[in-house]
Amino acid sequence: MRGSGDDVTTQMDLASQIGATDAQDQRAYLVVRTDTVADVRVLDEGGAFVVGRTKDADVVVDDARVSRRNTEIALRGRRLIVRDLGSRNGTRVNATVLKNEERAAVRGDEIVIGPAKITVAATPSAPSAPAPTAVSAAARAFVAEDPKMKEIFALVERLAHVPTPVLIRGETGVGKEILADRLHAAGPRARGTLLRVNCAAVVESLLESELFGHERGAFTGATERKRGLVEAASGGTLFLDEIGDLPPAMQAKLLRVLETQRVQRVGGREEVQVDVRYVAATHQDLEAMVERGTFRRDLYYRLAGFIVDVPALRLRRADILPLARRFASAFASKIGLAGAPQLSTEAESYLLDYLWPGNVRELKNAMEHAVVLANGAAIVIEHLPKAVASPPTPESGSMAQEVDSAERRAVDQALEAAGGNRARAAELLGVSKRTLQYRLAKWGIKS
Repeated sequence: MRGSGDDVTTQMDLASQIGATDAQDQRAYLVVRTDTVADVRVLDEGGAFVVGRTKDADVVVDDARVSRRNTEIALRGRRLIVRDLGSRNGTRVNATVLKNEERAAVRGDEIVIGPAKITVAATPSAPSAPAPTAVSAAARAFVAEDPKMKEIFALVERLAHVPTPVLIRGETGVGKEILADRLHAAGPRARGTLLRVNCAAVVESLLESELFGHERGAFTGATERKRGLVEAASGGTLFLDEIGDLPPAMQAKLLRVLETQRVQRVGGREEVQVDVRYVAATHQDLEAMVERGTFRRDLYYRLAGFIVDVPALRLRRADILPLARRFASAFASKIGLAGAPQLSTEAESYLLDYLWPGNVRELKNAMEHAVVLANGAAIVIEHLPKAVASPPTPESGSMAQEVDSAERRAVDQALEAAGGNRARAAELLGVSKRTLQYRLAKWGIKS
């Protein structure tokens, strides 16, 4: 980065005027700054830059909080994409912290990486419309060999063409976000934008601004008007992940937006008309939360126009090996290995026997682990993570005993995968920490 003193002001003023002078400019402009230094970065279509601590990064940030290769910012399909590269502390976009994931950014968004702040000064105009039947690359990569998943995909294809909100339910890691991608990309709203917000990841005090936007001066630090995600997704789809974590005060405000299709920015008086298709997802039991009074009944029925229940990976064993091969092949290609790695018969057996408490996400991580250790050779048991490669526990006795044994094995595997962290293990299993504690006490497990 370069420039200091008056140069900072000059470059900031320049960036604030970008877009206003040339509405047809199809480049993205970003202001990268620290306390003393600023630079304007310009991205053409297909361009990208990496922010990190390593000297090979395009933007070097020499700070211990920043990973060697922390974040990539790219312009793809006229959309500015911010992607966290598996960094230790994540990448913050406004109030949302990204961890090994990506999201689109729009004008006015602020990207924070350690001490560095990157302001999106301008982005290209909306992309030309793709074919209504286009399906995202992620959705195309989703394997559905199991009859249950084939039925779900067929349902999603039909739901893509109706405007009714959809609620996707399932354990953590089953692929709910991929189904949301498909709901958007397989229907007429593929012409618009798909935006996402993780309701559990956004700081509660900033969530209202993130969803609904704010006016200049609405609160300390609001130096300019900002469109919220609801407004920015107009004409497209808004994916509300982990909707069960939405605070009660925000539930009432979201309900009003769903009912009126109008949004009011924080600090504003006027309402803005929007046209948004809502897809929500959760691993929690929302119906039980409604009964307990922690989730609004009226909001639940608004979001649950259609419900799609995604089964856990252990309940759709026909998908395990096809997914494993797909993940292994894709990762081998990504790291430059020639050919798709083969799975030994023994490795396949262990993959099928394992209960996958972390579901598809855990399988993906396991195959990437195995591909690295195999280094181009066939994948054998020794290449699998310890939790997967543990010998299966024999099951015998009555049906009740078999169920209890399977349940305990799933808990043991979740605790192994979580390194003994009970909160993380409960998240992998898709249950509350209290439920996990009850099970452990039932089996006499104290640590």
